[in-house]
Amino acid sequence: MPNQTVSPVITVMGEEDPIEIDFATVAAYHGQGALAMLAVTFRALEVALKALSPDQAPKRSDITIVSGHPGPGVRDSFEFVTRAVTRGVYTVDRSLPDSRLAPSADLSYSFRVSLGGKTAEIAVLPTALPERFFALTFNPSRTAAEEIEARRLRKSIAVDVLAASPDKLFQLRVV
Repeated sequence: MPNQTVSPVITVMGEEDPIEIDFATVAAYHGQGALAMLAVTFRALEVALKALSPDQAPKRSDITIVSGHPGPGVRDSFEFVTRAVTRGVYTVDRSLPDSRLAPSADLSYSFRVSLGGKTAEIAVLPTALPERFFALTFNPSRTAAEEIEARRLRKSIAVDVLAASPDKLFQLRVV
């Protein structure tokens, strides 16, 4: 991402050694189609893993995911960090009740990250994403100008999300 100054890092244990994964690497893997949700999901995963394993890097192979959002940015962020999709422990459940932020879409902007018998339930706060994001994202007949605006907005949201304090982005509950 051009002009990106913040690149949070998530550390997970691989088969033998810790693996440090920064957002820039995840963004390179994903491409540029859904940068806003890629950043939101990366930060949500960062928060969840710190809550579930505060003293050590969690084993990548022990993490399971339930996502209320089926989008490619969400999937790619979870997959790159945890390999949950490849390992068959990634589930999309659009019926999750929290953070139903897009009135015209049947999905939830919430995630459940499980590790070691505990689950971090993370809900994106309504103020974390601007209304214009939803208006553009869920408009099937965007004009060319609106498509350009949507791309710029997704990049801008990603930069803002990466720099924001987690308490401005998410509600977290560990069960």
